[in-house]
Amino acid sequence: MLNFNPKITKIGSVVIGIVIAVILGVMALNMGGVFTRASDVEPRDVVISDISQNNAKISWVTGIETQGIIEYGTTPTALNFFAPEAVKTKNHLIELTLLSSQTTYYFQIRIGDKKYDNGGVPWTFTTKGSQTQPAIQPTPTVVSLSPTQSPTPVQSLEINVSPTQTSNSSCNETTCAKIKEKLGKGCTTQDYFRCLNKLTPTSSSSATKTP
Repeated sequence: MLNFNPKITKIGSVVIGIVIAVILGVMALNMGGVFTRASDVEPRDVVISDISQNNAKISWVTGIETQGIIEYGTTPTALNFFAPEAVKTKNHLIELTLLSSQTTYYFQIRIGDKKYDNGGVPWTFTTKGSQTQPAIQPTPTVVSLSPTQSPTPVQSLEINVSPTQTSNSSCNETTCAKIKEKLGKGCTTQDYFRCLNKLTPTSSSSATKTP
C-alpha cells in the first residue's frame, strides 16, 4: 500500500489550483475584450466619398467597436487637424468640413495609441474647385447694306417766290439795279416811289416820267 506524503499532496493541490485560476482569468479577460487581435482594431475598407469644395466623408470598418480620430493636413508630414468620433462603433464615418477648395489633403486614422495609414503613406484626396462661370456678354448685331442699297440722300426744298410777292418785303434800295432785283421790271421814278410805298408796280409797258 502506497503512503503519500501529506506535504507533497498539499503542494500539488495548490499548484493545480493556481493553474486553474490562471486559465479562468485569461478566459475572462478575453471575453471582456482586453486581449484582442490587432486585425480586429485595424481599419479596413477605407473609403473617401462625397468630396465637394469644402467637405469630404471618410468611412471604414473594424472587427470590434473602436473610437477613432482622423488626423489630416495639407502636407503628408504635417497632419495638424483632428476630427474625432463621438462614440465607439464598428462602422465608422467622419465628415471633414471647412476645407479649402481645390486643395489636396492627407490623413491617417488613430485608434488608441496606434496610427494607421495607407501602407506607410497617408491617404489623400483633393477637394473640388470653384464652379463660378463668367458672365456671358451679349453679341452686338451688325447690319450691313447690300451692294445695291445706298443711303437715302437728304433732299432740299426750294421755294420760288413770284415777283408779286417781293413787293410785300421792305424796299430800302436807292440804286436802279437793286430796285430791278426787287421789282423784276424796269427802274423809273414811279417804280422807285411805289417800291418805297410797298405797292405792286403796274403792268403797263410804259411809265410817265416826272420832270
